[in-house]
Amino acid sequence: MNIRKHLKRILLASTAIFWVSCNDDAQSSRPQTEIPNELSQCYETEKVAKQKFNTDIMNDPVAYAKESAEKSAQIAIRDSIEQYVAVNALRSESEKNADSAPECLLRMIDTLEVPVFLYGVLYDQDSIATKRECDDGTTYIRDEYLRYEDDVKAYNKKYETYTETYNKIKEKREAELRSQMDSCINQQEIKNDSTPD
Repeated sequence: MNIRKHLKRILLASTAIFWVSCNDDAQSSRPQTEIPNELSQCYETEKVAKQKFNTDIMNDPVAYAKESAEKSAQIAIRDSIEQYVAVNALRSESEKNADSAPECLLRMIDTLEVPVFLYGVLYDQDSIATKRECDDGTTYIRDEYLRYEDDVKAYNKKYETYTETYNKIKEKREAELRSQMDSCINQQEIKNDSTPD
């Protein structure tokens, strides 16, 4: 009986040693996130450029998409109206008549968003170190980089929501404004056709 007990213990001990050694191999092949040995010399390696986050998208992607889409649609239609007015003015001048742009178009253009041209200064791209390598041969993923990766994932998800909402709203709003513009132009053309020479 005693021999069986000893054999069982030896078998259990060797199994435990085997699993512990397997576990150590698996962990040593992959970078760790904590530095257990404070005495080893470590340095940062492999830096990557940090993505810039739009704080409005981070805070509320849907609200910002609505605001941006409305402005973009208005600016696009304003450009179309200004182009129509300029062409109409040239034509009127060449034909030597007083036919000007429809009054409703001029009123409409006053209500639309004015484009703002931003001239920003160039800035250095921030970077972040992904790893630390130590003189004992170990490599560690930096906790700061792991947090940054989580931020990028969260931002990309919100940016996706922003883009989807922006495209839908801009398309719909631009169609509404274009319809209003076309209606105004058509009324003027009907009026001009009905005016006796």
